Amino acid sequence: MRQLRLLVVVMAALAATACQNTKPPMQKLPDISFTSQRPFNLDVGQLEIVSEYVAPGRSPNIEHLMPVSPETAAQRWAQDRLRPMGKTGLARVVIRDARVVEVPLAIDKGITGSFKTEQESRYDASLDVAVQILDARQMVIGETVARANRSRTVAEGITLNQRDRVLYDISEGLAKDIDEQMTQLIRNYLGRWVIQ
Repeated sequence: MRQLRLLVVVMAALAATACQNTKPPMQKLPDISFTSQRPFNLDVGQLEIVSEYVAPGRSPNIEHLMPVSPETAAQRWAQDRLRPMGKTGLARVVIRDARVVEVPLAIDKGITGSFKTEQESRYDASLDVAVQILDARQMVIGETVARANRSRTVAEGITLNQRDRVLYDISEGLAKDIDEQMTQLIRNYLGRWVIQ
């Protein structure tokens, strides 16, 4: 009887180990970074990053499930690209929107549907970022706003790693779109606060 119990314990341990080994290894995604770009040296005393967007934390929103949310990517953009180099005043980055919504798509559930792979979901993402310059009295004396949207569909049956990669690419794409717009907007509208 004791040998039978020992055999059951060993078999259970082997089964648990086998189940653990079937999971794909978690992929390591690179940090989203803008350190390769030349930063804007601003004639302000400090940089402040404020998020006005509050993620609902439930479906259909999925920001909380992403490896890097658009909000986090926008914060990183601000830290990498804006440098306070002055004595007074403030540069404030306001993240006004950073949503990602999952939209289920209609798929063929009939016999013909079993012979094809269809697009199962669409991710609609928005990022809205303002850069404000405030004087010593905390009055906004300069502002520019960039907005970006991305949409991506995914096929049924994708792995968790594939899904994470798609969501990562969405955040990275949004942040790059904001960076591209802001590079021009800051020069055009906040140029008097840029130290050459």
